[in-house]
Amino acid sequence: MTGRAEESFAALAQAWSDSLQRLLADQTESSRAALEALSSTLAATEQALASQEESNRALRKSLAAYREVIEQAGATQERSARLIQAALESFAATTQAQLELTRAFMAPMGAQPEAFGNLVQGWNDAFLRLLEAAPGAQPRRRSAPGGPGDQAGGGKG
Repeated sequence: MTGRAEESFAALAQAWSDSLQRLLADQTESSRAALEALSSTLAATEQALASQEESNRALRKSLAAYREVIEQAGATQERSARLIQAALESFAATTQAQLELTRAFMAPMGAQPEAFGNLVQGWNDAFLRLLEAAPGAQPRRRSAPGGPGDQAGGGKG
């Protein structure tokens, strides 16, 4: 029986060896698959981080552009408000001057040429104030007729 026992033992040892070899091959394949999955996950994570960094840069750039637009809109609104305020003040001053000139026209006939000159001067002043209120415009104001800033040479006309 020793011959049979030896054959049986050899067959058992061979089966055990084959089984162990398959087990090691399966474990190696499983380990390789796990490493490939881990490698793939790592690559995907790196890509996701790079994409996130790019998204963050784009978002920062977009926010900076929005901030600049808002600041420019605020500055434009402030300039518009100043222009409107100056125009309204000019209108109020002109209206007051016209009221005074209207009263002067109602005076006796002897004062009418002077009142007419004052009316024309009031309109000129109002127009110059309106031009001065415009952004970037700097018209030269004329002083009283005949004065040092009179560009027409000092006459009435």
